[in-house]
Amino acid sequence: MKTRPKSETTQRSVGEAPACYVYGIVRDDARLPGDMDGVAGEEVSLVRHGGLAGLVSEISPGQALGTREDLLAHEGVVEAVAADTTVLPLRFGSVVTTADALVEEMLIPYHDWFETVLDDLEGTHEFAVVGVYVEDAVLREVIGEDPEAAQLRNRIRELPEDAAYYDRIRLGELIVKALDEKRQVDSEALVRALEPLSEAVSLRTPTSEDTAADAAFLVTDRDLPAFEDAVDELGERWAGRVRLRMIGPLAPYDFVPAPPEEGT
Repeated sequence: MKTRPKSETTQRSVGEAPACYVYGIVRDDARLPGDMDGVAGEEVSLVRHGGLAGLVSEISPGQALGTREDLLAHEGVVEAVAADTTVLPLRFGSVVTTADALVEEMLIPYHDWFETVLDDLEGTHEFAVVGVYVEDAVLREVIGEDPEAAQLRNRIRELPEDAAYYDRIRLGELIVKALDEKRQVDSEALVRALEPLSEAVSLRTPTSEDTAADAAFLVTDRDLPAFEDAVDELGERWAGRVRLRMIGPLAPYDFVPAPPEEGT
């Protein structure tokens, strides 16, 4: 993995103690992949306590985070570790002042909750399944199913560009409304086809107007072959209309519940 020179990333004052960047929580017997760099090119290690461990690297206390390189480094560490062990991933940018603070503020007060979540996630991985509309095909559907849209399209073809201005606006509104309705139907079809082969499902917000469906599935290692077959079958059924792809295995970001209030 390419790293940035320390002179560009973690310039610490003499005697300044490093802070602790936290990627996630694992069991204390987790084994880290070799040659793995974290945020700012720092070495990744484990801070252990009570059967759990924080997945961490050092970081300058005043270092700004938020570059694409930082985000990719965070994701790279979490995904590399998640390939071989169960990880409770933390969101990008989680920092505590010291390793001792990680123990005192996270590993001790939330110990039982971390244990429960890791037990629930054991033997599973997250997979994202995303469908994208084939533009020409879905527009043909919309025009074929909506007489007003078909009439507007024909009129726009016959009129000068300026004269068809309001017709184009109206046609665009009809297409957006129709795509919203189709997206709802197709998302339900995606969940219906794959939910029986998963432990949990999380529908995700579409990232673009041509998204047909976007959902995350928590899948056990046992069910993965059947899940992959079901994705392939749905992809064949939607061929020419929706391009379907499966992304993963991923760390289970979409299936980590909210932590309890401290002391509850």
